[in-house]
Amino acid sequence: MSKSAVVEGLKEFGETREGSDWSVLDCETERLVRTNPFAFLVAVAFDRGMPWQKAWRIPVEIDHAGYLDSAKLASMSELDLTKLIDGLAVRPRYGARQGARTLSDAARLVCERFGGDAGAIWSSASPAEVEKTLREIHGLGPGIASMATRILRDDFGCFRGQERQIDVKPDVHLVRVFHRAGLIEGDSENEAIRAARRLSPEFPGQLDWPAWRIGQQWCHATQPDCLACPLTHVCAKRT
Repeated sequence: MSKSAVVEGLKEFGETREGSDWSVLDCETERLVRTNPFAFLVAVAFDRGMPWQKAWRIPVEIDHAGYLDSAKLASMSELDLTKLIDGLAVRPRYGARQGARTLSDAARLVCERFGGDAGAIWSSASPAEVEKTLREIHGLGPGIASMATRILRDDFGCFRGQERQIDVKPDVHLVRVFHRAGLIEGDSENEAIRAARRLSPEFPGQLDWPAWRIGQQWCHATQPDCLACPLTHVCAKRT
């Protein structure tokens, strides 16, 4: 099968998203993250190494503790932040101490550079500029930064006309799908990013969600459910 057919299949499946990810969140988390830019920033900053639904619950737990305020968090010591995170019902995957560094960086960034308004990080900046800024936060690498800009575009209406700057997040699910479907030869994250840029130059990140979802739901590392997969008729099936 041709690579172009796979790309079209991914884009077609991507059309089915329509906010479906948000529907799996509890109402409180969805409402807070949708309406509070700082909550969104904290959610994506912790979205690594754990189920994303749990990571996105963390700002809710911080809010319950009375601390979801960038100025308040920026004024706290690392020890106090560590104690705060250690006492949450949902904690970051990499522990309270690492989480404290991430939370401190996010709060100081918003408070000191953006006047306490997290939304100002992306309201008038390009995707590339936003990704560069987000990567200043401890633990937030290029993959999460790309994911954040893609979500801001898809779900918050940002960056219209600047989609060429938004890459895929090359996690294990996406890389596996890209390889098995014949879009890349190996399992390199950089190869996946380059392939998305080449095959979907107008919006590389458009391939992100559909490949991730297919990898998560059907294209498992072992015993993939190829017959049920939306790409079954165009996939090279390199299993």
